Amino acid sequence: MKIAFLITAYGEYAHLHRLIAALDRPGVHFFIHIDAKSPLPDEMYADCVTFIPRRKVWWGGWSHTAAILGLMRAAATFDTGETFDYYVIMSGTDYPVRPNAELERILSTGGEFINLREGFQTDKPEKRVKYYWFDGFDRRSRSPKTILFRGIELILRLVTRKRRYPFDRVFTGTVWSALSAGCVRHILDYVESHPEYVAFFRTALIPEEFFFHTIIGNSPYRGQVRTSLTYADWSDGKASGPALITMERLDRLAPGRLVGWGSKEYDPFFARKFNDASAEVVAAIDSRFRQK
Repeated sequence: MKIAFLITAYGEYAHLHRLIAALDRPGVHFFIHIDAKSPLPDEMYADCVTFIPRRKVWWGGWSHTAAILGLMRAAATFDTGETFDYYVIMSGTDYPVRPNAELERILSTGGEFINLREGFQTDKPEKRVKYYWFDGFDRRSRSPKTILFRGIELILRLVTRKRRYPFDRVFTGTVWSALSAGCVRHILDYVESHPEYVAFFRTALIPEEFFFHTIIGNSPYRGQVRTSLTYADWSDGKASGPALITMERLDRLAPGRLVGWGSKEYDPFFARKFNDASAEVVAAIDSRFRQK
């Protein structure tokens, strides 16, 4: 099976090396976008890696969705003529927690491995798409630029909103997923033929948690949706992101310890997040969970 790994990275290059080394095998290729705000790694990777043109990625803005679309396009038009069976969207802070053969076994059963829910949710409310949100600044900071732009957003929220939505039904979920070649081609074709859809989400907040899901949810691929393959630990309750996987949390990744999502449960193949200091944790995962 041929797999394209689509990775957005922001540093943590020692861990990125570990991630690539863990997943590298014949038939896979890594397409990587590195945030233009981050320094480039000191050394490039093997022939199995393609870096796409960089852009600045800002949390909450359209730029992350644009980076993922860039990765999809690069993989779908890979100049070697390579065709991939699956496209795995992941972060540079992810890591596999099962043997590589398990991923191929899972994907060979078919379907779209993405968490998908219809309608707005408590954690993904309508205000994220109904009002106008800007990209191009660090909305988590207290800089003058952030204060200015967030002030403008607040004023706009008081006087206007988006009246027409360019979709029949909205769907939400996490962006980390494994999508079939047909589904990815459908997404790219839809984006190309519906510029109004793209324009709508350019001013949404965290649009990657709506953009891809709504296209899939309003397509025939909805009937093939299963669950994501990625585990994240949100037990700390921090809105800034999931908790680091530490030695104390490893038991949560044991095979057969299913992860709940909505009414479904699944045995994850990936976990997030890790960083450059996670070498000991990664080594433990390799010895305990990835060797058969």
